[in-house]
Amino acid sequence: MGKKFTEYPYIAIIGDIKDSKKLKHRKSSQLYFSEVLDQLNQEYKQDLAAKFTVSMGDAFQGLLKDSSHLMTLLFQLELKLAPIEVRMGIGLGEVETKIHPENSLLIDGSCYHRARSMIEQIEKSEKQYAKSKSNILLSTGGGKNTHYEQLINTVFALQTSLKTNWTERQKQIIKVYLENEKNQYKSAKALDIGQSSVNKALGSTDFYTFSHSLAVVQDVLDQL
Repeated sequence: MGKKFTEYPYIAIIGDIKDSKKLKHRKSSQLYFSEVLDQLNQEYKQDLAAKFTVSMGDAFQGLLKDSSHLMTLLFQLELKLAPIEVRMGIGLGEVETKIHPENSLLIDGSCYHRARSMIEQIEKSEKQYAKSKSNILLSTGGGKNTHYEQLINTVFALQTSLKTNWTERQKQIIKVYLENEKNQYKSAKALDIGQSSVNKALGSTDFYTFSHSLAVVQDVLDQL
């Protein structure tokens, strides 16, 4: 098992599909949504205390006991769901109920309260013109780690600003690039395009800067 949060034994992730009612093919999108969560449940089963569970068709939640792959998991979830956009609240803390590994909806505790609060804050900020926008926010519950929380959420806002400008084709190229061990030549072959096209897409999206920011946030989380 990888490193756990020392002060925060659990990490709740609560998310929802943005503007789900406006989706053209809502039923098929919701089915795909469930399939992606099932894939993550398999891929990250060693990190999960409770599987990602769909609620109300367009929302989900899960519980992690291991922080080691948190940033990779979040980004992978976004890429797999594209062009569907999601909002995610991350809460670090305790669990006050019995843990149900197969159903995160039956669990509650401070980490869930904090994650829900972050989702509400994201929704509120979307309605405010001057406020910085982010599709992911994290809460530690305040205290001595408030400055880390502010740093992480500032990086999330900057990441969101970058991602907003990515086209669906660019997202696809990034997804395939990551699936092919960050090898441009293998990615080009899988996409049936030239290596220069892969390189151009990675450069024009500032992907290397974005990727570095993911690693930095993960490093900060590992020190909490």
